[in-house]
Amino acid sequence: MKNAEAVLLVKFNSSLNPEDLMKTCQEDLEDFRNVPGLLQKYYISEESTGAISGFYVFENKEARAAFWNSDLAKSIPARYGVVPSTLRVEQYEMAIVLNDALFA
Repeated sequence: MKNAEAVLLVKFNSSLNPEDLMKTCQEDLEDFRNVPGLLQKYYISEESTGAISGFYVFENKEARAAFWNSDLAKSIPARYGVVPSTLRVEQYEMAIVLNDALFA
């Protein structure tokens, strides 16, 4: 079983219209599937503000750091139309997992 130890949350508002944003997300799925140590990624949106978030679950902090320093991560602002003043990046350590079988 793979253990989930590190989480990354990237939250922002986008200058793209919702259809173009979803198209970009779909186009990038395979690239994210190939990120070493990335166990899961959730694309979520905040209903009240329209903010978009990428919620990433990694095997460990090293995989999270490697991703955040990768060309793929560096391409996020331009590809997703990130409004710079709204960008928020948070890193967390996994404390308790309710359904750890999800990461098996």
